[in-house]
Amino acid sequence: MSRRFPTGKVPPDALREIVFRHLGVPCGGLLQGPGVGEDAALLRIGDRVVAVASDPITGAVEDIGWLVVHINANDIASCGVRPRWFLCVAMLPEGADTAMLRGIMDDIHRACLEVGVSLIGGHTETTPGLDRPLLIGFMMGEAEEGRYVTTGGARPGDRIILTKAAGIEGTAVLARDLRHILIDRVEAETLKRAEGLLRLISVVPEAMEAMEAGGVHALHDPTEGGVLNGLWEMAEASGLGLQIDGDSIPVLEETRVICEALDVDPLRLLGSGALLIAADPERAGGIIDAIRGIDVEATVIGEFTDDGHRVMELDGESHPIEAVEQDELYRILDIYGMGG
Repeated sequence: MSRRFPTGKVPPDALREIVFRHLGVPCGGLLQGPGVGEDAALLRIGDRVVAVASDPITGAVEDIGWLVVHINANDIASCGVRPRWFLCVAMLPEGADTAMLRGIMDDIHRACLEVGVSLIGGHTETTPGLDRPLLIGFMMGEAEEGRYVTTGGARPGDRIILTKAAGIEGTAVLARDLRHILIDRVEAETLKRAEGLLRLISVVPEAMEAMEAGGVHALHDPTEGGVLNGLWEMAEASGLGLQIDGDSIPVLEETRVICEALDVDPLRLLGSGALLIAADPERAGGIIDAIRGIDVEATVIGEFTDDGHRVMELDGESHPIEAVEQDELYRILDIYGMGG
């Protein structure tokens, strides 16, 4: 019997039952292939390791070219690898003109300069049936053997460090796309600051600093499903439990206000811009100091355990940490007829 998926990522059980069973011929040099929570693949090519990742931008129109570069760069950086090369497929709606294409390419170029990557190819077309442009990015990076990590590399006792705060990208999208709803509930200056949170989207700097500091066992950028889903994905990929202090998870004031106005859970809200780090407990302090040294906040929010239990303590109560069925962003946009 077939079932309909909610807007957003395909659920983990469907990935396991359908996607991961149809992977073509085996690849001898594959160090990390498809898996729940693994956003990039790792290949051994000669004496080097190449990280590759692909992600689309489907829900945005403004800054779409800038976003597609940074979102894909984050997936490579979450392997502890510096992004180097980028390809992009740009599908434009019927009626698109040179101004639209020029705007997208200006954004891509600007983001590539910010991250330090080269745009080396891709494909551009006008596609029937679209009401907005869709971009699909493909990012690559390379590292020396042993100079990489995976989502599933966490170890029991590792401290969990979160950079910046929860729900960064989701806050910016809500402030922009639901401004007409929020303007009567949230101060205009708060909405303006919230939209500006997109400038925090890159996790490349803190990922590189963490790797340089040493003691990193796993990295993951929490995207759909927010910080809670990111934590669950790390635990699932690593086969470990979690003990999280929910009260210690940073939530920016702009996020708190907008989430309260829309009855949204910030911990389940699109979280690009934050980075989850599984760190050797003896090296966690040094990692935090290194990240704060580049003016990025970092906070210990819990640890990985070997007992299999995944629990968050919040406001004096215990809550199980499970896969988030649908990101709060898509849920609330569906309510206002803007999802999909």
